[in-house]
Amino acid sequence: MIKLTTDKTRLADSFGLNAQKSLLFSAIRLDSSPLVAPIIADTAEGEVLLVRQQEQGNALSAGVPKDRMRFYAPWVTIDPRIVADTPASASLTTLVGELADGEQIGLASDVVMKHYSALSKSLDVVADKQPTTPVVAYEVDTEAVLERFAQWRRLGAETAKRVIQDVDHLSGLAKEIQSETDTRYEALQSLATNESLDAVLISAPPNFSEVVGARQGGDQLALWSAHDEKLYVLAPETAHGVGGTPVGRFAGYGAGAVALAHGTQIGVEEEWIPTGLVLELESEGANVSELSTPLGHWRDIRDHEDLGFQVVAARCSVFAIEEALSWAKDSLAAGEEFTELDIYTRYVDKIVEFRTDNAIPFAIEPYFTNLHSSNRMLFPGPPVDFPINDDTKCIQLDAGVRITFDGVTVATSDMARSLPRTEGAIQAYEFFFDVVREGIIGQLKPGVVCEDVHEGTLDYLAPHLERMVEIGMLGEDVDFNTEYRKRNVGHLMGKQESFANELRPGYKHVLQVGSFGAAEIPWRYGDVAIGTEDLWYVGNDRTYILSKR
Repeated sequence: MIKLTTDKTRLADSFGLNAQKSLLFSAIRLDSSPLVAPIIADTAEGEVLLVRQQEQGNALSAGVPKDRMRFYAPWVTIDPRIVADTPASASLTTLVGELADGEQIGLASDVVMKHYSALSKSLDVVADKQPTTPVVAYEVDTEAVLERFAQWRRLGAETAKRVIQDVDHLSGLAKEIQSETDTRYEALQSLATNESLDAVLISAPPNFSEVVGARQGGDQLALWSAHDEKLYVLAPETAHGVGGTPVGRFAGYGAGAVALAHGTQIGVEEEWIPTGLVLELESEGANVSELSTPLGHWRDIRDHEDLGFQVVAARCSVFAIEEALSWAKDSLAAGEEFTELDIYTRYVDKIVEFRTDNAIPFAIEPYFTNLHSSNRMLFPGPPVDFPINDDTKCIQLDAGVRITFDGVTVATSDMARSLPRTEGAIQAYEFFFDVVREGIIGQLKPGVVCEDVHEGTLDYLAPHLERMVEIGMLGEDVDFNTEYRKRNVGHLMGKQESFANELRPGYKHVLQVGSFGAAEIPWRYGDVAIGTEDLWYVGNDRTYILSKR
């Protein structure tokens, strides 16, 4: 038997790896970081780390020996040379099947539910149960939550209008910013009804804070009961300081959830909750349904209700990113040498400068940061102590901030700029702004389907691909359309980068007035990795580019 676990302590002790610090997508996916976390496989030959290939460069940069890793979920790239020497299995199921070689597979209780369900479809899998923890259920006053968000939103709307009052290309946006509409519970009840659920069990941080209006304490879960339209928090009975009115004590989370649901049909976040919790729910008679994507959609389609915060986040991001890269450009021109971490330090300082200069009365903090020299790698990833000097070909800074109140995230941003330093890269980068702002954002209006935007972008790029080949930014033998259809050209935002609604094939969501997201054209080829990305908002009269200076 091989055994799989995602235990963070073992990950640090055995591989010296902190996923939240060293890996990019563990930081981006606030609602599903367990899904993309590295997995330790105990095999007859010893420990092997199973890593999604998109994190290959980051795991190597963190010092994990390549011969101790196996990769899965091949990274999408228009330059196959980048991954030519590193095979990746088609999926986690394929890789685990290869390692097990017909033997039974054991899962620790910490492995996320999605992996358990995927592996169980074709492999012999047995999962550990988790210890049962006695809990107390607290009823949350939803009217008080709504008032709390309303107060925050009024402040956000006032601040955003002040920040953009002298930005000419955003003229008219101020009238779109409101603070009165709040459909979080109405929309959650509709979701439960449409999915024929008795309750929705919420554990991922973005969803928890969206319903509870407070920072999630250790081991706390929220439960929306569709039967009586009430909200509860389940917390260990040893926890103190939990808000709400105590309504009962239960032997465990499973018992509490089923009792408060007044039924057995319970929706869960399969990309977040551990398998041990699933087994506990099922032992209490629950029938669990996968709800990670519908809950992501629930956040996405309401994000315009927090437009004031989104605007502030976008304006902060464009200032901090462009100023940090401007500093890097000037420093290189002066013959100075520094590191990726020095650029990051300057970037974070510019976030503070933006907040100070604009008297922003709420917290702005880093959300994720993809900052790397192309000389280190072409994979996306957080900064490390890697030198930046005259030999540097390109620097990419793709990052986001989040707006928070008392630890509750009310908005995030996601945009990218680059500092290309080869002639071909400079020409390509200039063109990529046209692609993003005309080829992608130019299509965005009410009634447009997400997947159609992707196809329209390929049409926009088609007459320019020959030029990309001429300047050394694309290979003649690359089947560009086939490869680029494997990734998105943008996405909605829903308190994080959305993986529920992307601008890519297969995504059927129809844009409406109020849709908010990012448009991007990542381009990694040869010796440069270029990122160009802007934030957009579909207004009543036109679509705005929020991250344009």
